[in-house]
Amino acid sequence: MGLWNKSVIGMELDSQEIRAVELKGSQKKPVVSAWGRIRLPEGVVKDGRVIESKSFSAHAERLLNENGFKNRDVVLGVNNQDVIVRFASFPKVPEDKIRNMIRFQAQDYIPVSLEELELDYVVVGEKKTEEGEFINVILVGARKKMLNDFIEALSGANLNIREIDSTMLALGRAALIESQDGTFALAGFNNDIGNILIFKDGILGMARSVSITQSPAWIASREAGMRSQDQDMTILADILFGEIKSSVGYFKMQSNTTIDKLLILGCGATQERVAARLTETTGLSVTIPKVYTTLGSQSVKGNTSSFKAADYVASISLAMRGLGEK
Repeated sequence: MGLWNKSVIGMELDSQEIRAVELKGSQKKPVVSAWGRIRLPEGVVKDGRVIESKSFSAHAERLLNENGFKNRDVVLGVNNQDVIVRFASFPKVPEDKIRNMIRFQAQDYIPVSLEELELDYVVVGEKKTEEGEFINVILVGARKKMLNDFIEALSGANLNIREIDSTMLALGRAALIESQDGTFALAGFNNDIGNILIFKDGILGMARSVSITQSPAWIASREAGMRSQDQDMTILADILFGEIKSSVGYFKMQSNTTIDKLLILGCGATQERVAARLTETTGLSVTIPKVYTTLGSQSVKGNTSSFKAADYVASISLAMRGLGEK
C-alpha cells in the first residue's frame, strides 16, 4: 500500500496556461492519477515569469481542485530567460569535493553574479588531455527573484514545491527515452519560449533558448492583427529554424559532428504543424517522439480516454523526476 501512496505533481506553464500531471506508484510502474490544464488571463504570466502572483495562485488551485488532484507536492518546471545553462570543464577531483570546486569556479562560465542565482549542476562525462583529467559539467543557474516569485505563487495555492527544474532539460530527458544513439537536435517549445538542445550518444552537448514572443517576426505579426493558427505555427517554426540553423552550425564547427535528425516536442497538436514546416525548411528527418504513450492512467472520474500524453510531456517528465526517475 505504501508504494502506491507515493505521488507527485509535475507542473509547467507559459503565458497562456498551466499544465499539470499527478503520477503515483513506483519508479518503474508510474500511473497517471490526475491531469489537467487551465487558461490564464493575459498578464498573469509573461515570458515564463509570474507577474500577478495572486491570480496565478487562484488558477493553480482551481486547476487541481477541479481535476481530482490529491497530492500537493509539486516538481515545478520553469522556462524563461532567467534560467541560464552553460557547459563547463573542471579538473577531476574526488566526488565529495566536486560541489565546492564548482561553486568556487562557476563564475568564470556564468555571465551573472552568482549571488543573484541558485546554482545547480550535472556531471555528464569525463575526458583526459595532456593537461590532466577533467569532468564535463552542465551548469544551471536561475535568478533567485524569479524562483521566489514562483514559490510565493504556489504557496498561495497551498502547494509544496519539492523541486524546481528546467522545463527545457525535462523535455531533453523525455526525448532521450526514444533516442540514445547518434547525434540529434531537439526543438522544444511552448507558447513563449523555444529551446534547442543537441545530444550526441545520449549526452547533452548544447542548449539554447529563444524568446518567441520577443521575436521581431512574432511582434510584427501580432501588431498586424491578422493572424490565424496556421500563420502562428509557420512563424513559430521559422523562428525555431533560425535557432536550429545557427546551433547546428556552431555544434558542427566545434565537434566536427553532423546532425542525424531533428526531434520536436511542443504543445500538443501544434507539434504536427511545426514538424511539417521544419521538414520543409531544414531538410532533416523530423520526428515527434511518442514518449509516455504507454503510461498507464486511471482517472478519479473513471475517464481515461481524454488523457493524451503528447499534451503533457514536460509535466510527466517533471513528475517522473519527482518519483526518482532521471
